Amino acid sequence: MTETDFPAPPADRPGPKRRFSPLLLVMILVAIVGLGTGGYGFWTLMSYRMMNVVGVTMSPAIPLGSVLVYRWADVPEIPRGAVVLVDLSAYPGTSAEEGMAVQRVIGVGGDHVVCCTNDNLITVDGKPVKETYTDDDNGYGRKEYRPFDVEVPPGTVYLAGDRRNNSADSRIYADKPGKGAVPLSKVRGVVVGSGSLLNAVPSPQTTAFVEAGLPGDPLSDTGFRTARILMVTGAGLVMIGFLGAIASVVRSAGKRRKAAAIPPVR
Repeated sequence: MTETDFPAPPADRPGPKRRFSPLLLVMILVAIVGLGTGGYGFWTLMSYRMMNVVGVTMSPAIPLGSVLVYRWADVPEIPRGAVVLVDLSAYPGTSAEEGMAVQRVIGVGGDHVVCCTNDNLITVDGKPVKETYTDDDNGYGRKEYRPFDVEVPPGTVYLAGDRRNNSADSRIYADKPGKGAVPLSKVRGVVVGSGSLLNAVPSPQTTAFVEAGLPGDPLSDTGFRTARILMVTGAGLVMIGFLGAIASVVRSAGKRRKAAAIPPVR
């Protein structure tokens, strides 16, 4: 008998190759960038805090019940006119139980602050300051100030409420040791906005001290607004990347199914 040659059986047809989609890679990168952007915005926003104003010592500029946003961080330098959150234990005869208060910086380290001129204006280094934000009418149609004459020590600030006849601040302690100056370590934050963190707007900053001829620029800090933008942008990028990645995977799977359904060519 002779051996009969039979044709070799057909080889198994290879399935469609799986390839990594460039679009999927792009979408993953977009999501990663979004996470970084949003995370940085969130981290920045956490350096700010909110507080409710419970007194009237800063009215009318800051009415009772206002919600303020303040920068919660060590503040190496604070300009004149800035509104700050101060630990009341900074004043003589007070304790930590006194809590916090919102007051305005009317002098910084090295300033000579005096009250008052014949027009009831404070002077800083001999320059009269027109503080248009103050409310001084005591109900009798006249203004009253507590006289003081202080040299503000380095590393401290001198504070006053805008309602000068109803505010326990640095002026009250002008005749005490330290003359009422508050160490920067007792300043817990600088007010930069009003409203909740998610919709706060920047607080108007006074130019009264600059207009009086004193050096330094008014406080400018809109970091909380930038942080919100970064968070929203980051969330948007993450959503785009996530949905794009899903679409890319579904598309690739569909192509493989179609390729597998095509009959082999004989």
